[in-house]
Amino acid sequence: MNQHRALFKFALVGSIGFIADASLFSTALYVCDLDVLLSRVIAFFGAACVTWLGNRWYTFAHSGNVSKFHQWAKFMISASISAIPNFIAFKLVISTLGENTMTVYIALAFGVLVGMLSNFILSSRWVFRSKLTS
Repeated sequence: MNQHRALFKFALVGSIGFIADASLFSTALYVCDLDVLLSRVIAFFGAACVTWLGNRWYTFAHSGNVSKFHQWAKFMISASISAIPNFIAFKLVISTLGENTMTVYIALAFGVLVGMLSNFILSSRWVFRSKLTS
């Protein structure tokens, strides 16, 4: 599979992950009344599990011959590395624009976009490597 097609599929799965991320974030922040950063961390890990599953089944489908747990663990490591720029961008937007209903979602979207590139690189070259080299 070429890189452009893989990136498109990765972004498509990521958009589903974003819906999971925003839903979990909203639930943690507004229903459970948790702190904004704690809500972000909880939502991030839930969304990472959703995107791992989508990328395993769709984006990098034929890389499924490896242990699911091993691949999930590698994906969570790469997602956690990608969380660094994601969370920095999130915090930067909130620090700049303030913490209100609209800005937390702008910050969420901006952070996800910033983290997506590094997550794609790590996923395609390490987590699901066999998919792109086939």
